Amino acid sequence: MKVKFAHVSDCHLGSWRKDTLNEVGYAAYNKMIEIIIKEEVDFIIISGDLFDVSHPKVDVLDLAIKGLKKLFDNNIPVYGIMGSHDFSPSGKSMLRPLISAGLFKKLYRGDSDNDNKLNLYFTEDKKTKIKLTGIRARKRSLELNDYESLDRKSLEQEEGTKIFVLHTLLSELKPLEFKDMKTGPKSILPRNFLYYAGGHLHKTVPEKLREGDQTLVVNEK
Repeated sequence: MKVKFAHVSDCHLGSWRKDTLNEVGYAAYNKMIEIIIKEEVDFIIISGDLFDVSHPKVDVLDLAIKGLKKLFDNNIPVYGIMGSHDFSPSGKSMLRPLISAGLFKKLYRGDSDNDNKLNLYFTEDKKTKIKLTGIRARKRSLELNDYESLDRKSLEQEEGTKIFVLHTLLSELKPLEFKDMKTGPKSILPRNFLYYAGGHLHKTVPEKLREGDQTLVVNEK
């Protein structure tokens, strides 16, 4: 079965002080929604920082909701995680009402067992049967602690086609201009996933991180 999905990250809607610069970002967001609908993708992944802050202005929130509603009306589900900018340690990110409204499906779901191991749950896309999970970001890369306690074995043993979503910079992909940024090695990621939908870097790095992993042909636009 052929599957087509869109991978989006770091829109940072509302990030500029000048409205003229914000309008460029808004236009790009609306164009993205238009292309996704035209391409008739099966689903979309947002790997963090849809918003530049956890509490965006009303106009920014309104713009985002209108776009997500168009996807909803075209039966294109949106799966995603919070990034380091739109994450809120109090749990009051404005992504919450989008999740409650069914416009944004949160992938970071799990619990800790008696050994303090983080057990993540999979979300299965109804149409393609692809299984998705991931870890949201936190301020100052504190989500690296979550990777340390992650039960990778259970994720690796899960059968089926799987996608892992993250908003954490990997050491092997770190450009020189980010030399002071906290990173994690590729070994923090569970193996046996078809695609790793990353964010945070603001660059496309279509590299195969490990020998033996599944491969996926990506059409970059």
